[in-house]
Amino acid sequence: MKGSIFIALNEMVVEKYGLGTWLDIIDYAGVEGIYTSTQNYDDSELTALVETICLELAAPADQVVRNFGEYLFDYLHKAHPVFANAQPDFFSFIDSIDGVIHVEVHKLDESANTPHISVKKVESDVAILQYQSPRKLCHLAEGLLLGAARLYGINIEISQPKCMHDGEASCELLIRKI
Repeated sequence: MKGSIFIALNEMVVEKYGLGTWLDIIDYAGVEGIYTSTQNYDDSELTALVETICLELAAPADQVVRNFGEYLFDYLHKAHPVFANAQPDFFSFIDSIDGVIHVEVHKLDESANTPHISVKKVESDVAILQYQSPRKLCHLAEGLLLGAARLYGINIEISQPKCMHDGEASCELLIRKI
């Protein structure tokens, strides 16, 4: 996983809970905690950090990862506003994730391990997003979607009728504009 993801997690924890909390987390997780944005780090390092954050905050992992996803969307949008700015609305944006954003990610790093995303519009304000990744970070995807909805000035609700954490081959995120 790219160092920029770890940097965003570091910034979120420091911003919300202070530098001391971040230092405690990296110490307890047994990781170095210093990241370079373009370097790849093992997924297990992110897992160790999330598990430690959950213990430190006494919060469930899905909630921690979802909250991080919301923060991560803002972090990534500040760094690369062109992707969202090029789309007229939220549903057009999410439809561009796999065919535009992930394509650009792979141009920069051929070894990038992006999830497979497909979007099917069901109604004008409803879509189903299929998410498949061995990382099983569907809750991060939920947070990213919530962050994107906020950028576009809409409220959404997300349910997951199918989830890899329950043994499914992929996750199905039902997104409804409310």
